[in-house]
Amino acid sequence: MGRFTAVRRDHILTLIKRGPTEIGYAYFRARRRRRNLADRDPELSESDQLAFSGAFDVTDAVLAENQELIDRYRRSEPFEIRTVQWFLPFFHHVYFGGVHTLLRFADHFAREHGVENRFHCYDVGPEPVRVMAAKVAEAFPALAGTEFTSPARVRLGDLAPADAAIATLWSSAYPLLHLRSARAKFYFVQDNEPQFYPAGSASALAEETYRFGLPGIVNTPGLAEVYRSYGNPAVSFVPAVDLERYHPATEPRDPAAPVRVFFYGRPKTSRNAFGLGLAALRKLKLAHGDRVEIICAGENWNPNQFGLAGVVRNLGVLASLEEVGALYRSCDIGLVFMNTKHPSYQPFEFMASGMATVSNLNPATAWLLRDGENCLLTPPLPTPTAERLGRLVDDEELRSQIVAAGLAEVRRYRWGDQIERVWEAMCLREGTFAALDRPSSLST
Repeated sequence: MGRFTAVRRDHILTLIKRGPTEIGYAYFRARRRRRNLADRDPELSESDQLAFSGAFDVTDAVLAENQELIDRYRRSEPFEIRTVQWFLPFFHHVYFGGVHTLLRFADHFAREHGVENRFHCYDVGPEPVRVMAAKVAEAFPALAGTEFTSPARVRLGDLAPADAAIATLWSSAYPLLHLRSARAKFYFVQDNEPQFYPAGSASALAEETYRFGLPGIVNTPGLAEVYRSYGNPAVSFVPAVDLERYHPATEPRDPAAPVRVFFYGRPKTSRNAFGLGLAALRKLKLAHGDRVEIICAGENWNPNQFGLAGVVRNLGVLASLEEVGALYRSCDIGLVFMNTKHPSYQPFEFMASGMATVSNLNPATAWLLRDGENCLLTPPLPTPTAERLGRLVDDEELRSQIVAAGLAEVRRYRWGDQIERVWEAMCLREGTFAALDRPSSLST
């Protein structure tokens, strides 16, 4: 062990003053420096381990068999779907965006159409499945008593026949292909998942699922265009907002108070461009000082770690959606980056809560985000992002116009309308999936 010097003592005291989080970071940094990475790290990357595992593979014969099933379904007459077999990935929180959305669909199918839903949790064992089932029943009472299965207890070949089977994540599309007991198969696509990974085995495995030909139930019109570009039929929906939870404040904010800026900051999720956001917010604070208050949430991290003490305040992961709604109502401006083909749910929730939204330029989200009308769009650079935020801080009239247009936008959509549109397509009452390519039938 090194000698305990005055410099080392002062360093430790400084860490203690910064709090327990920074002490933890320092400890793990020191451990990383001491251990021999070459001796302990696997030779294969996580991406290559996925491919090497053999879990994600399919033969030409299986692909041909599935194509025959898809073609047979698309040629059939309209029919009523009575049973749906979902392939559900493991989740910690039932209210996180994508999981909550697909469970919302299952709940609607059960309540409005008497569908028997079943959930095969294909990537976990029996004990986590019991916990997941309890969380689903609490959040969606109509799904209480629904069958949840695990591959440790039920093999694919033993799953009961179903009118429809639905993959919900790229990794679930592979077991779906091997399922033989479904009349129709669908792919519930909620983001451009190949972009979740650097180019390599994982991104290739994810992208290949877009070539399976599965009819897509796709979250947003822009993402549906991406899925159709692979030759797939697809129906899109627009995620609606719970307007009882996300709504503007009933009382105006104190005009003398700092303008409150919220950033959806998640350092572990690269598509949200965490570092870019911090760089822009540092410039915003430098330019506007005490005129702005910057709040972050979405993940637990310490501003001190990035030299941003006194610049931003991070609230971490909030305990409930009610807390999220209350936080949004307390803010004036919302910043979110999304560097895949989906806008994320934050712009919808920001607009519904009376916040002026700033996001990055993205052709796949142009159907929703219109620069200078219902939001401000920025190139993915710190200075232009800070400039857009600064314009909204300085120009209250512009901010009010953006807020009003955003509210009008999100109030157009209702979950019931969106899910019914998908249901009609699944039951082939709208002809084919390919015919439903625009959001023209959205509720107004």
